[in-house]
This record gives sequence, C-alpha cells and structure tokens, in this order.
Amino acid sequence: MKNIIFVTAIGALLFASCTPLKRAKTGVTRAIAGSETTNVGGHEVYCSEGEVCAEIDVLAVSVEDRDGGRVRVTLKNRTDNTALIQIRLQIKNPTTGEVFSETRPENVAIPATQEKIYEMPGVFKKGAVVRVLLNTAY
Repeated sequence: MKNIIFVTAIGALLFASCTPLKRAKTGVTRAIAGSETTNVGGHEVYCSEGEVCAEIDVLAVSVEDRDGGRVRVTLKNRTDNTALIQIRLQIKNPTTGEVFSETRPENVAIPATQEKIYEMPGVFKKGAVVRVLLNTAY
C-alpha cells in the first residue's frame, strides 16, 4: 500500500512540474549538443543545437531599414544531403534587447551544397536588429 501511494505521489509531482522538467531537459540537451551564437552583418544568429551550426552557414542578413521592412537571410547548406531546418526571426531593440516582434517558426529545405534566401516581408522595425533562430526541423 505504501508503494502505491509513493508511486502515485511521484507521478502527480512529475505531472504537476512539467515546465521545470522540460526546462531541465532543454538545458541538458543544449549542454550535450551545444548551442552557438554568431554575429553576421551586425545581426545575431543563434543555433540551438550544434548540429545545425555544423551543417548550415548564415552568409548574410540584410534588411530594409524602415518600419515594415523586408528581412533576407542567405543560408548555405554545407552538407552533401538536403538539409531541413526550422527558422524564426526576432526583431529586437539593440540597446535594451526588448523583442518588438517575432515570426512563426518555418521549415526550410536547402538542397545539398546550395544557397537559399529566406525572405520575410513586413517585419522589420527601423533601427532594430534581427536575431535569426535556427533549429532542427521535426
């Protein structure tokens, strides 16, 4: 009887603490796989997993410096296989780090050893910086 109560209590505890467990799992994954932040043309590129950074290069980030401007990210696949990545953009205040806007994650396929331009119109804010977030696509 004591074992059943103990197992039930542990199960309830794990169910109630889903967010802390997910954060711990994410932290362990990043510690193992590694994450990387680089600077490209005054904008930030963040790879959540080392595998993405090893396979994909961000060659350039260009913007139309106006409210509602277009953002273009030039990506290059360094592998001999088609790469499928997930990309998301954050438009941030360069001094405070406040996020003005963020796009939805999109899956992008890049052919083997090819370059591809990811383009998102209407998201830039004058004087801001772009943070490109790259993840593996599932």
